[in-house]
Amino acid sequence: MKVLSIVGNSKTGKTSLIERLVPILKNRGLSVLVVKHALDFEIDREGKDSWRIFNAGVDVAIASKSKLAFVSRMGDDLNKICSIFNFYDLIITEGFNSACKDRIVVLKNPEEVERFKCGRILAVVCDDDVEGFRTLRPDKIEEIAEVILNWFYGGL
Repeated sequence: MKVLSIVGNSKTGKTSLIERLVPILKNRGLSVLVVKHALDFEIDREGKDSWRIFNAGVDVAIASKSKLAFVSRMGDDLNKICSIFNFYDLIITEGFNSACKDRIVVLKNPEEVERFKCGRILAVVCDDDVEGFRTLRPDKIEEIAEVILNWFYGGL
């Protein structure tokens, strides 16, 4: 299992990039999980059985034939999250900049790269060149996927 972060400021296109990358990576044979960092969220509804069980003090997994959700109090410790889901080939994080994992940085403004230098930058996705980094345009999704696959299989 390897972990790759897609980082950048809000509204730079991280989710759109991931949405376009995941099918390519899956078609190349990888099992992929995306872990999205959020300030706060709620997936359960007050009064539902799973909500009641969680509020009784334990973590809850909600499973159906087509979906699984896991609600836990572990917080956003990325290493713990990855240890639970270590059966995936590749875990892509959206965000988690401070975890300092290998990363692709998505930018609107080249000067913003300084904020995302924690961790090895494989490439920067930006409409403008970013000095000192391999820069790929947002519409070059196949090239971005190749960078990830090369990294995954040990070429970077």
